Amino acid sequence: MAPVELNEVVGSQNDDADVRLTPTQPVPCSLEQPCPTKTAVLARLLVISERPAGAPAMYELLQRDEELLIGRHDSCQIRVLDRRASGRHVRIYREDLPNGGFCFMVDQLSSNNCFINESCLKKGQKQRLQHGDHISLCMYAHETREKPFAAYIFQVASEHNQEDELHGRISAMAKPMQQRKEPLPQMGDDVSSKVTLVNSAWIKERWDLRTVLGSGGFSEVRLGIRLATSQRFAVKVIDKAKFNSFRKTRDSHLTLRSEAEMMTGLKHPGVVHFDEWFETKERLFLVMEYLPGGDLLDYLVDHGHLMESTARRWFQQICEAIAYLHDQGVVHRDLKPENVMLTARSEDANVKIVDFGLARKNMNSRDCRTFCGTPQYFAPEVIRTFQHKSEEGKAGGYGNQVDAWSLGVVLYIMLSGVQPFDDDDGRLYRRILEGRFEFDVPQWQMVSPEAKDLVKGLLNVNPKDRLTVRGALNHAWLMSTRGGGVQQRRPAAGSPILDEDQDMLHETPVKRRKTSIL
Repeated sequence: MAPVELNEVVGSQNDDADVRLTPTQPVPCSLEQPCPTKTAVLARLLVISERPAGAPAMYELLQRDEELLIGRHDSCQIRVLDRRASGRHVRIYREDLPNGGFCFMVDQLSSNNCFINESCLKKGQKQRLQHGDHISLCMYAHETREKPFAAYIFQVASEHNQEDELHGRISAMAKPMQQRKEPLPQMGDDVSSKVTLVNSAWIKERWDLRTVLGSGGFSEVRLGIRLATSQRFAVKVIDKAKFNSFRKTRDSHLTLRSEAEMMTGLKHPGVVHFDEWFETKERLFLVMEYLPGGDLLDYLVDHGHLMESTARRWFQQICEAIAYLHDQGVVHRDLKPENVMLTARSEDANVKIVDFGLARKNMNSRDCRTFCGTPQYFAPEVIRTFQHKSEEGKAGGYGNQVDAWSLGVVLYIMLSGVQPFDDDDGRLYRRILEGRFEFDVPQWQMVSPEAKDLVKGLLNVNPKDRLTVRGALNHAWLMSTRGGGVQQRRPAAGSPILDEDQDMLHETPVKRRKTSIL
């Protein structure tokens, strides 16, 4: 779907001031005693959907309030002007408990639904709220196919949390890492000598990390919401024990903090922005820019192969980012659609490169010797490195041209929706080493000769003859974005696409593949 326009959320008080509303959340037994004043803060709603400049980022729920309404009507304490919201969409209220305390409940008033975390409430349904619940009107708070327009995190304030105490703590939270004595490390610094360990309480006070976006062998990526500002980030959480076990079984020069060291020095619009990092005794946390459009593979699975104009624009952005990395002496080594993220779920989005877990800073042209990456995207020289190592006990090495090969595989998939090298019969490596691929699916009938020529240039088995990333940027197909010219082909007259081929045009056999280090 097309992106929805920004929603305006208006509080009942001045937008520049903190908005104080009625208490609205199920409170555990810690709130058995009444709060000392009617203005004491019992809970907060943190806005996590986009909001116009000047709109409140947080609503405070006070002791004096008995209910809170969210909707379009003027009587609502939180007004949501998006037309998908009902006049009175949701009511949050306090309910007394037998032990003398109280809890907070949400009452769904609209037939347009409300989501509490991933649970959809229908009209007339009620649910007890818990600390940290995500509340969103009409859709899941972290939906990627549409843009959530009214989404909040519900937080219960501490029973001892007085108003001035709360504001002081929030002010401190606003600069969680900037107040550290140690400067943020730069590329090449010894991260272990600069990092300060934090504990789980420190993290919980500053971050909501409940939602898992993806996972791998020794890490997972979580949606991170910085509680002081309601900003969303992608937080990669690396399990130290799993990583060390993983590394010991493989001949790898990667260290636990290789990715942090790498990303602190990278600044490019096509590379995901690195914000900060911290660690506990058990885990390392890398905080990065959150890209709500999801990855390129998911987009291809949902939409099929790309129109040539879209593929050209996105591929140019990818090549510009990789060319920047190569200029910095960095080899990514794991380029694939899963590691290309979209800024939005539409053709108008931009793309960015992510996941530098296997990236290597190499000063020499054949300095990389680890057999790593994702097999379907391996360059021939990576496979030969492993073969020579197995036969002779010493790896031959490879350079940044492995990224150019992987880009060729990515472009092939973007234009056709299928892999150039399949592994149905266990001969994947042989096909890659021989460079055996075909433009044999119906999608290629509509692709220009220039695009095919670029794929061929990148999928040259000899890295010395292979097109470089800079060479790709100067190729006629990509140059056409700056001067017009190359157009997507129509099926030639006399060679119509058959009905069964039309069905194949909407299939996307490309699959999500696991990264490996062998």
